Amino acid sequence: MIQLQGLNKWFNKHHVLKDIDVTVQFGEVVSVIGASGSGKSTLLRCIDFLETPDKGTISLGDHSFDVAKATKQDVAYMRRNTSMVFQNFNLFKYKTALENVTEGLITVQKIPKAEAEAKARDLLVKVGLADRVDYYPNKLSGGQQQRVAIARSLALEPKVLLLDEPTSALDPEMIAEVLSVIKAVARARNHAMIIVTHEMNFAFEISDKVIYMDEGEILEYGTPLDVFNSPKSERAQQFISRVNLSNNYVI
Repeated sequence: MIQLQGLNKWFNKHHVLKDIDVTVQFGEVVSVIGASGSGKSTLLRCIDFLETPDKGTISLGDHSFDVAKATKQDVAYMRRNTSMVFQNFNLFKYKTALENVTEGLITVQKIPKAEAEAKARDLLVKVGLADRVDYYPNKLSGGQQQRVAIARSLALEPKVLLLDEPTSALDPEMIAEVLSVIKAVARARNHAMIIVTHEMNFAFEISDKVIYMDEGEILEYGTPLDVFNSPKSERAQQFISRVNLSNNYVI
């Protein structure tokens, strides 16, 4: 499991994350929802140490540490065991889909090129890109680029898969294809998954737990039914009241 206890982050005097307590079991899918600027993406970036949290503890598997005293080994451990799927894909534009997926396998994990390519091809097949392995990003649609990014993250076999608004940069017609791939990944239950998303129906359908954040705090943390149908805080009630869930989701 991954556990965050009392996690805090400041940007100068701006308190972005306030005493965050979260536990996610391996195989569990947790969606993080809330208004823009509520700290959702910063939470993911602190887990992956793309941003350095200022206070609190992180435990992943049998490794636990105080973030204020994090060593290079602690940071390397987190980056080795987590993988991020970004909003804007972050693909290498001068590398093919296949090369984008193999890059981390070859350079970081030191896997032989032939083995890395075989693994990458298998993953690209699984995300529906068997016929695009030799395409460069500028020849792929946004949805195809995001599927390459997902395959790249899966190739590293992380304990925790982090997805930061994976559909926000996509045209509406491309969103469904990416969400379909993410659903398939979630059903496999091979990782803990933490997903920041504005796709409320998707969050309801896919999640074991949902977190609602507001101004750097977790105000709701429970099952999708609990959070969407019975939010306790006034701010969550106001946010959820503006959500149009499909009729079959609402009780």
